[in-house]
Amino acid sequence: MFANVTMAFQNAATTGEGLTQFLPEPRRVTFRVTGNGPVTGGAVTIECCPKMAPMTPTPVGSGSGTGAAWTALTTITIPANSTVDYRAGSVSGTFRARISTPVTGGTVTVTAIRPEEQKGWSRRSS
Repeated sequence: MFANVTMAFQNAATTGEGLTQFLPEPRRVTFRVTGNGPVTGGAVTIECCPKMAPMTPTPVGSGSGTGAAWTALTTITIPANSTVDYRAGSVSGTFRARISTPVTGGTVTVTAIRPEEQKGWSRRSS
């Protein structure tokens, strides 16, 4: 679960599905996509599976249908030497940041950040 730490879904990656993380109850989360280096191409798709499901892919041709049913929340073009935030709002389920277009010219790091970890956030109301 996203405890009181930022969770990395991708870390300096160029391809792949990345790590998955399960949120059993709704929480406010921002996904941060950081292009490391002079990235010239690539995209990350933030995906959700609304329930705890097997995280292994269904074998090709098995017809079993037991793999996770991923739903795309958004696709983000990877920025060169900068960061883009996607505020997912209040979400629950299993999440991943799949590199949907391979990264060229650099790498990408994708993290999920809870509001209390974001700069300037306070639990006190003014």
